[in-house]
Amino acid sequence: MDSRYTEIAELFGLHVEPMPVVDNVEEKEKLTGRSAEESDEMGMESLAEGDYEEAIKHFKRAIEQRDPNDIQSRINLASALEYSDQGPMAMRQYMKALKLRNDEPEPYVGLASILKRYSRYREAAEELQTAIELDPENAYLHSQLAQLLREMGEKNRALVAAMGAVAAAPDQSHYHYWIGDLLMSMGRWSEALDSLQAAIELSPGDDHLFMKSAVSFWAVGKRAQAIKAIRLASDLDPSKHLYHGLLAVFLKAEGQDEDAKLEEPRAAQMDRYDHENLQLLLQQLGMA
Repeated sequence: MDSRYTEIAELFGLHVEPMPVVDNVEEKEKLTGRSAEESDEMGMESLAEGDYEEAIKHFKRAIEQRDPNDIQSRINLASALEYSDQGPMAMRQYMKALKLRNDEPEPYVGLASILKRYSRYREAAEELQTAIELDPENAYLHSQLAQLLREMGEKNRALVAAMGAVAAAPDQSHYHYWIGDLLMSMGRWSEALDSLQAAIELSPGDDHLFMKSAVSFWAVGKRAQAIKAIRLASDLDPSKHLYHGLLAVFLKAEGQDEDAKLEEPRAAQMDRYDHENLQLLLQQLGMA
């Protein structure tokens, strides 16, 4: 054990077991992978445990064990470096992978992630677009580009990218919801309802989808449907006090004061986060 750790332990009166000395060759092999696949597996285990330094060590060993043109371990190493906040080093590994092979989407996705971290959004979008060209049926890639474009304020382009995700995975409720939420932010309420309806058909037990639909129904003047939708959301998850708060607002606006009063005890239990979300929803509707 390093003498510094021993001194620190003694200073604070701690008992620290010494690290075992491994002399046996077979035991040493257990600490390192005997093949590239095994090294990668050990690296993944270390990564899952949050031991980035150990993961980096295993992935570096895997690179040495692999065919020089195989980029998988290098991609794994880049991911570990990125997780450990070594962005420039991770970028270097992704670039090395691309020099070996430029027909795999993973390095481009990795580069996009790092570029986004450094606020180089347009370059990140270009990398994601290249990844999509290599794997056009990958809904996740389309969704990542859509999210990035939305963060850049380019909502129309984000909508096109999100539609690519739906085209690639039409049975995934999340992508329909994402489009609905984006359309709501654009004030395109009727179209938002169509996407939210598609999401509900795929995930009929998702209370959040009914809440979003309630807001959209209200925005297009279908107030009875809005009240019905928020009641359904509340029935699916009675623990969410936000729904009672929104329902109380809708009922009061419709002159149903007695029914609104029935919701007030539950609405009064909203926390600060609920109040903030309620205000955001009401702002979207021009009611705040």
